[in-house]
Amino acid sequence: MSAFKLECVHVDTCLPDYWGGHHLAHVQIPVHKGMTLRALKDALHAELNEGAVAGSDDRTLDSSDISGIWYKRAHAAVNRIKPATKGQRRFFMHLDEVEDEDYQVYAFFVFEDRNIGEQTQ
Repeated sequence: MSAFKLECVHVDTCLPDYWGGHHLAHVQIPVHKGMTLRALKDALHAELNEGAVAGSDDRTLDSSDISGIWYKRAHAAVNRIKPATKGQRRFFMHLDEVEDEDYQVYAFFVFEDRNIGEQTQ
């Protein structure tokens, strides 16, 4: 694992009933129209702190040193998230304003292994 770092990638935004899941380690966070990058990162960090990681990555399942390293790298991956459009301050602007608490939209983020020298696009 030492030759890899993690990248946190947004893969879908939908109602939870429509999420098909993913085999890689992933988290879901509730989102709303106009969410800031800080709020998005705070929500991702909170999910990681709670250990609310789904998927079939064994590195997330126990309290071993490997698990601790994985979570440390996952937090670092969240910290590195940048907007696709430079200067963008608000996200999920395509969502409707919702007042019904039963209608919560979630964003799903996958953690992918990246070679340290590998460039992402």
